[in-house]
Amino acid sequence: MKKLLFLFFISAITIGCTNVKHAEFEKNTEKAKTFFKIHETEQAEEMFTYLHEDMEWHMPAYGMGRGGIDEVKVAILGYQAEFDNMKFTADNWLPGVDTDTGIPDGSTRVYGTWTSVNAKTGIETSLTSYHSFEFKDGKIINGGDWFDLGGMMNTSGHKNLVVAEFKILPGKEDIVFAAMDNPEIGLNITRNYKGCNSLVSTFNKESNTLFVISEWDSYEEYDTYLKWRLKSFPI
Repeated sequence: MKKLLFLFFISAITIGCTNVKHAEFEKNTEKAKTFFKIHETEQAEEMFTYLHEDMEWHMPAYGMGRGGIDEVKVAILGYQAEFDNMKFTADNWLPGVDTDTGIPDGSTRVYGTWTSVNAKTGIETSLTSYHSFEFKDGKIINGGDWFDLGGMMNTSGHKNLVVAEFKILPGKEDIVFAAMDNPEIGLNITRNYKGCNSLVSTFNKESNTLFVISEWDSYEEYDTYLKWRLKSFPI
């Protein structure tokens, strides 16, 4: 009988501990809510102050894996350039847990819906999403976005997406990034080429792969650009 009472006592403590919210949960949830609010008002620079320099973030596009602070900044700027009237409606904010113990660790996560209007086509979007946030030193250090980015882009009028994938040799990253930023040969030339409506890039550190995502008036215009690019700047 004593053993049964002891086991019951231990079980009650364990269940109680796993159901108690971590002391940092409420504070971190408010930070995450504010992060989304300033995204709605397109204050990118203010959003950047919430990001930890060592952050790792699950990117929603197929094949991109986890990105760092630079990739997240590019994504934020891309969303704010492409969409107006962004609004997030949360279904539930829930405590996150330590993946090893299953015990709340102060992180926060949310299910909800983003609505917006495509800035170029005027098409309204409604996107079901899931997001998680882990914090360190008061800033977002880990987490990610999970939603159908490709479906949203297609239904909002982006019918001519081009995803270019570049595998970079180890140790050559700085050379490639410098070339991408070079005003004479870099990505600004692509952005300004006739028929290109938008362009963003992101780098997957795990696979050492650079992704360049662009949207064009037509694939014919992209082919024209590509032929010009290869002729003018042969690899």
